[in-house]
Order: sequence, then structure tokens, then C-alpha cells
Amino acid sequence: MIILICGFSASGKSYLVNSVAKELGYKPVHTSDILRQLACGVPESKILLANTRMNTGWYEFSGLDKRRQKSKALDKRLDNYLIRLVETRDNLVLDSWTLPYLVKGNKNILKIWLSATAKERAKRMALRDSISYSKAYKILREKDEFSKALFHNLYGFTLGKDKKIFDLVLDTNKLSIKEVEVKTVRFLKAKLKLR
Repeated sequence: MIILICGFSASGKSYLVNSVAKELGYKPVHTSDILRQLACGVPESKILLANTRMNTGWYEFSGLDKRRQKSKALDKRLDNYLIRLVETRDNLVLDSWTLPYLVKGNKNILKIWLSATAKERAKRMALRDSISYSKAYKILREKDEFSKALFHNLYGFTLGKDKKIFDLVLDTNKLSIKEVEVKTVRFLKAKLKLR
């Protein structure tokens, strides 16, 4: 089974990838780290999948959005790599904005959307990155708009709009990260018929 965790920045995706993978004995894959490797010129055949790292705020300060605005090639390479990955591997948990929209009809994939307001996500980012709330809020609003426009231009979907494609939509605004983990794992174990 492949588990895709989706949501806007600072919604808790990376943490949930790690905790769900650990709970289920699956391999965690942080797609932002694969993007980082590709941006650094690592060929797809040399991507270090075994040790992808969760985004702990590096992306927001990397300037990669400017590069991605100029050329869509990096996003296309990442998405093509990830599509091949989920079609050929099993027992993975990935955080991805695009895969839930790009892989359709695959019964070996469960899709989860983590919902949180921009204000709540800004609080989380400010805490995670040790920055002011107002700076975090500004970064998130810009990144949300950039991401929505990028993926709409590339693939024709609006990130976060169509939630019918998800098997679970979880409002995380008033939940602790542990509560999000417990609810998600309970849902997954029921779907996978695990104890």
C-alpha cells in the first residue's frame, strides 16, 4: 500500500509521514528532499531515497520558488519520478502536493488531506522556524498562492479545492499533532484491516 499525505505548508505532513511510517512499518519518503536533490543536480538514478529528510523550514528560505517559476522542468522531473516510484514500489508513506491529483484509479494508494487555516499553519511555522507570526503568515500566503498557480498551470488542478479525491480529509486546526497521528493511524489500520 502507498499512503499519500497532502496539505498546504505547515499542515503537519512531514511529521505525519514519519509517525505513520513508523507505526505501520512502512518507508517514509519526504518529497521536498527529493526536490532538493534534483535541484542540486543529483541524477534520478542516484537519488538517496533511503534517507530523505523532512522539511524543517529549509525550503521556505531556499529561493527555489524563483527557479521553479522560470522553468517547470524541475517539477515535471520530480512528479514523473514520484509517479514511477508509487507505481513500482510498495509500503511507502509520502508527502506530496501533486501525486493525489496525478495518480488516479490506483487501488493500492490511500490519499489523506490535512486541513488547517493559514492562521493556524502560520503559528506552527513560526514555532518550527523560530520566526515571527507575521513573517510566517506572509511566507505561507505567498507559498500557497505560488503553489496553487504552479500546479494549475502545470496540470490543471487547484491545490486544496477538490477534496473528493481523498480517502480521508482531516481538519487539524484544533488537534495536537499526536491527535492527528492517532486519528490517521486508526483510519489507516481500519482501511488496511490491521490491529
